[in-house]
Amino acid sequence: MIKKILVLIFISLQFACGGNQDLIQVAESDRPLFGKIKFWEIEQLSDRLYAFRYTFYRNIILIGDDGIIVTDPLTPEAASILNDELKKISDKPIKYVAYSHSHWDHVSGGQIFKDQGASFVAHQQCLQNWLDNPSKKVVKPDQVFENEYRIDVGNSALEMYYFGPSHDNCRVVFLTQPDRYIFIADDANPPNGMNMIYGAGLADTYIFNLVPFFKQAESLARKNRAIGVIGSHMSFENEPMNLVAGTIGPTRVIKQQRKFYELVIKEVQKAIDHGISPELVPDYLIKKGVLRARIIGLLPELPPGKNLLILLCKFFTISSISGGVGPLLNPPFPPPPGGLPHGLWFLKSLIRHCI
Repeated sequence: MIKKILVLIFISLQFACGGNQDLIQVAESDRPLFGKIKFWEIEQLSDRLYAFRYTFYRNIILIGDDGIIVTDPLTPEAASILNDELKKISDKPIKYVAYSHSHWDHVSGGQIFKDQGASFVAHQQCLQNWLDNPSKKVVKPDQVFENEYRIDVGNSALEMYYFGPSHDNCRVVFLTQPDRYIFIADDANPPNGMNMIYGAGLADTYIFNLVPFFKQAESLARKNRAIGVIGSHMSFENEPMNLVAGTIGPTRVIKQQRKFYELVIKEVQKAIDHGISPELVPDYLIKKGVLRARIIGLLPELPPGKNLLILLCKFFTISSISGGVGPLLNPPFPPPPGGLPHGLWFLKSLIRHCI
């Protein structure tokens, strides 16, 4: 009897901590991305929850009695693939599209769902971003909200929480119900959550609110007894070339992401206090083991009067040519329309923000 109880406790802890639940691969591309990793795939997490990975990007799909919720439609090509595959999975209509944030590389594929009558939901600041920087490829939301919003489709629901600017000024945290998975676009990617450990950065990261944002996300996970995190991107494990799918992981990934940001901010400040010149700080932190690879410094020489914020802006400068221009395929110039500037072309705007 005691043995049975211990086994049940162990299974419960594995479940509560986001242990290795079995993922069912529903569909995959014949086209390879890297090695055995396919260009796209769809995985089933539960009878009502799916994850769609397209190249390095991932969104989630909730299927309820009353219809389907699709998050971030990514690009037109990705959305077209997903649309075709969803027809094979369910005969329910796609009723809602929920945006996680405003960046063009996550939101430009929505028209195919709009044509089917889907209603689009986003944080109110996302709408303002798209009004300020319009694009025909970005479907504007039909419904916006300020702090929290819930989309119900019968026996399945998606909750959206805004904790202030972080990566983008309108990014929200998704919580799936009743499965209780957390999804944070562009961050908290399993297995380790350390989104920028190999030098990838994001130009429009709002550094002042990163730590508070993740503290609130941690609190959300605790209060709702979330069972795991779904990664919005593929991730690296141990070494830069060891690419892993990173579909699901334990909720502690959120804390790991927050602690990484805390560490970088702390170490940058210590370096400044020790008189390390800003241009030498990246190499200094690499030698200390805080960072594993050089941050690609795309900013020109900074003017006198450098401070912590300016230096951190340099640290979080984009080093991925995919940001904002579609997944890996398009050149980074000219700037894409729609959403906040995101990608290499954002440097001039970034300089204004930093200086």
